[in-house]
This record gives sequence, C-alpha cells and structure tokens, in this order.
Amino acid sequence: MSINSVNRICRTTNVWRNGPVSRCFSFINSKFGSKRDRLNVEKVYSLNSYPSYDPPVNNVSTYPVGYNTVDQQVQPFGQVPSYNYNVVPNQYGFQPSIPFTLNSYGPVPYSRPNYFNNYNRPFKFNRRPGFRRYTMSTQKSFDIPVSSVDWNKEELVEIKKDFYDLSYEADSRPGEEIEQILSSHNITIEGEHPLPKPVNTFDEAVFNEPIQNIIKQSKFVEPTPIQKVGWTSCLTGRDVVGVSQTGSGKTLTFLLPGMLHLMAQPPVGKGGPIMLVLAPTRELCLQISDEALPYSKMLNLRLVPVYGGASKYVQMKQFENGAEIMVATPGRLLEFLSTGSLKLNRVSYFVMDEADRMLDMGFEPQIRKIIGQIRPDRQTLMFSATWPKEIRRLASEFCKPDFIYIQVGDLELTANQNITQKVQVMDSFEIKDSLFSFLESLSPAKKVLIFSDLKSFSDQLASNLRYRKFRAASLHGDKSQAQRERILKMFRTGECNILVATDVAARGLDIKDIDYVVNLDAPKTLLDYIHRIGRTARGGSKGNSLLFIARDTLNPSKVKFAQDLSNLLSKVNQDVPPELQSIANAL
Repeated sequence: MSINSVNRICRTTNVWRNGPVSRCFSFINSKFGSKRDRLNVEKVYSLNSYPSYDPPVNNVSTYPVGYNTVDQQVQPFGQVPSYNYNVVPNQYGFQPSIPFTLNSYGPVPYSRPNYFNNYNRPFKFNRRPGFRRYTMSTQKSFDIPVSSVDWNKEELVEIKKDFYDLSYEADSRPGEEIEQILSSHNITIEGEHPLPKPVNTFDEAVFNEPIQNIIKQSKFVEPTPIQKVGWTSCLTGRDVVGVSQTGSGKTLTFLLPGMLHLMAQPPVGKGGPIMLVLAPTRELCLQISDEALPYSKMLNLRLVPVYGGASKYVQMKQFENGAEIMVATPGRLLEFLSTGSLKLNRVSYFVMDEADRMLDMGFEPQIRKIIGQIRPDRQTLMFSATWPKEIRRLASEFCKPDFIYIQVGDLELTANQNITQKVQVMDSFEIKDSLFSFLESLSPAKKVLIFSDLKSFSDQLASNLRYRKFRAASLHGDKSQAQRERILKMFRTGECNILVATDVAARGLDIKDIDYVVNLDAPKTLLDYIHRIGRTARGGSKGNSLLFIARDTLNPSKVKFAQDLSNLLSKVNQDVPPELQSIANAL
C-alpha cells in the first residue's frame, strides 16, 4: 500500500482534516483487513517545525520530513525524549499497531499528551521533566492575614488560674534554707512580692496522684533547678519568664502546672484548646507532644500537635472534635486561623518555648498575630535559653507587669558543666579519617550525634558510615516530615546509633541518652556551639563533645570563635588545647 493510496482514501472519505477518528480507523480496517498487518513503518519523524504544512497531493517525499526541533537532527521514532508526536506517514505508510488520530497534518499515531515536549504551550507547561513545575502552590506568601478580634464583644468563659499550694514542709521552710537552695543552684527570682517558695522534692509540689505516679515511674531523682522554682511560680497564675540552659527540664516546668490548670476549667466541647504551646520547629513540637502524652492520657485530656509537613485534614479533624492541649508551630497555626477553622478564644494557658529561637527564625510578626487571637486575661509563660533585648521587649509587651522572672545560672553564654569538651585542630583532609578512628574506638551501644553544615555532606557521610558497617542515618531540612519522624524514632530506639544532622536538630532535640556530640567544623557562633553540644548531658546526666577545627580553612569568623571558645573552656574548667589557643591569639 503506497502513501498515495492512503491519501486518496482519506480525501474520498472526507476525513483528512475534520472527520472523526473512528470513521477513518474503521474504514481502513474494512478495506484492507489482514493486509494492514503486513504494513510497517521503520522510521517516523517529527514535523513540529513546520506548523503550516498541508497534506501532500501527489508525492510526500517532496516535502521536508524528519526534522527534530530539539536535537536538530533526524532520530528514529520513540528514541528522543523530546520527541513531538505530530507526525505524518513516510513512504512506507502507517504503522498499523499504533492507533491514530487526525490533525491538520493528516492521520498521526496517537500517544498520551506530553506537555513538557509541547513548545507552543505557555511558560508553565514547557519545562522538561527534571525541572520544578510552576504552580501557584509554590508561590505562597509567608505573611498570612488573620482577622482581628474585638474582645469587648466576645463572651469569654470564666477561668481559674491560682493553684498555689505547698506541702507543710515547703510552706514552713525558713528563709535561710530557701536562700541556701537558691544560691546552691545559682537561681535568681525577681518580681512583685510575695514571691513563691521553691520546692526541694517532688512530694513537696502538690500535684494530683496520677501525675505523681507518672513522675515516680519516670525514675526522676529530684526536680531540676528550673523546676524547683518554676512549678510554684506557674501555679500562682501569674505570668512567668524562665531563662535556663538547654537540657534543664523546662518542658515539664510548664507542662505539669498546665495539667492542673486544664482540669480546673469548664470542659471543652468542639473546638478548643485551653493550653497552647508554641514551638519554633516541627521536631520540638513533636518532642513536647511526646513528653506530654503520658500525662494527658492519664488525665483523659486530648492533645493535638499542629505542624507543617503533615496532613492538614487530619489535624483539623482532631481539634474540631475538641482538644484541651495544642502544641503548634507558628506557620501551620496561622494557616488554620486564617481560614477560620480554628479559634483560640478558650486559650487561657499560653506558652512560648524556645522564644529566643522563634525570634531568631523571624517569627515575631506571626507571634504577634497569634497573641492577638488569645484572650487578654490569659496566663503567659515564656521559656528561653538566653535573655536578649528582643525577648525582654516581648516580655514587657505581652506579660503583665507583675510577671515572675526566673534565671538559672549566669546571663553570659556558658556551657553545661556536665559536658566534657575536647577540641582537635588538624588539616581538613584529616578530619574524616580521625572521625572514623574515633567512632571505631567507641562501643556500638554509644549514641553519637554528628553535626555537619551541608545537607549533601550529611547524606554522603551517613552513606560512608553505613558502608563501614556503622548504623548511621542523616537528618536535614530537605527530608520530608515522615522521614524525619522515622529517623528520629530509629535514633531514639537504638536502631541506628549514629545520626549525622545539620542545625535542624541543634535546638529542641531532647534524646536523653546521647553520649557524644561531634562537630565536624567550627560553628558560626559560640551560641550555635553551645546549643549543639547541649544535645548531650540532658536532665543532669553526663556527656561528651568533640570539635574538629580545620587549620587550613581559617577565616576571621573562625578565629573569633576560637577566642570565644577558649574563654568558655576556661570558665567551665576545661582544658584549652595549645593549638586552639594559638589560633585565638591570632585575632
């Protein structure tokens, strides 16, 4: 069958340009029957660069065929990824095994449309598959509008905030003994008098029996310094600002008084919550939720974590059915507030954890919008590892004038004295081998957290460690929320004992049994270093840290860091290596 025969059939049936596909296909079948099975096309070429091409009358070979618009060369059918399926039959006729449709060029083989190969489409369709598509969802604005609330017109539920009650031993403790407790832990407490008295044991804190049972099951020895003063301060119903180093037990400081606060309020039907805890990162949000879960289950309180990277629908269904406790990140919480699916008019116990970190991440506008949705007579609690002027300004603006200020330790940057710090200065090419030798010297049961500045290097190092038979995984911001949760669960349970992470895990990651923290290079600031090594020695335990400094990549910021680190090591009575001191003296 020649191409002229096909052209003549299509013209006589009047289906070349606008006839239905079924008419042309059924007509060919009825005329040729089994002969069409012997028809074959060896090569079919693109004519995308000739959009005005009309079907030939006499001989198709007189027209240019086989020009490819992308690769600028003739290629066999189906071998070029950018192939466009607008084709005409060559001198061999149709390929019967391919169904065909009609367009302005004549009958063409049919294939599923490939928008990435259609260069006549608008911009958002003409990308190649390896590139990111242009969609409206990727163009979201971080500034989410939220309607303001007129609290004078709102009918607010009456709340109870004062639950200050001590055991006889704590209440009758003389002033000299109180001063001894405060001075022994370097605790400062300020505010309008009367100030709450500290507790020295768990029994002196008047919590109900279920909470006391969970505390005993957790095998805590005694309250941490921030808990000794923070529990009684939060139970007074006054606003509280607590400043303490990482790993000092700040989470339970606001959680346990919050449980008593919740149980004294009118029950929540649909909607809620009563306790709202803001956290800067997803990891810290999930960590607080996990720590609060045993207490909420024992007291029949519903808890909902709200954070990005998880299903909005599932989270919305959870708090629509009613929840007394919500732990949230600012971004996802604002999304629910902007759509009107969540209201915070029942919140009377408001907590900002890692407040300094939230301000560092630029969440201050979001925090202000969220606070504007919470009733003015709330109890506000702010906890932070530092006390910069931004936190002071925020506290003076959103806390009541009689707020209680608690500080554990000095305001100057200092590291946990329970951490044994070691520093090694070497060339950059020696660091990886030194790391492998260090890990091989450890027991397989030891948990090690390794910090890297680059996401790609974290994956590469974890892969190299697995090749060397180490149980290693990597954690960074490019991983999905499900991957993060799975990796952290593996690290907690000991399924993997080495975690290579970027700064996404530097703040708020609370895993009690991390034995070593390794920094593969000097962090940008001393504050970053303190928060990194603060992942070990949690809850009063002992820990170790190792820092590698590459002498061949020094710059002014690293020299400044070396000087600050030398002063820090001297302050906490740690050895200062001579190589580190020589770098610090170069400033």
